[in-house]
Amino acid sequence: MAVLLSGVVQGCGIGPLMFLVYINELIYILEEFSINVKLFADDVKMYMKVVNNSYITQHMLNIVS
Repeated sequence: MAVLLSGVVQGCGIGPLMFLVYINELIYILEEFSINVKLFADDVKMYMKVVNNSYITQHMLNIVS
């Protein structure tokens, strides 16, 4: 039997809860950068209008990753 080092055991009841906690926090972080977020089930769509400021876009991508 393998030892679980991180994450949630597949099939356990806490998996969906952990997903919702992560996704809800992601929405608040992205809203700080004026990024629109659309959620449906386990899909996330993010979009924003970029004019001439690549620094903000790169900073946002660093935070998300």
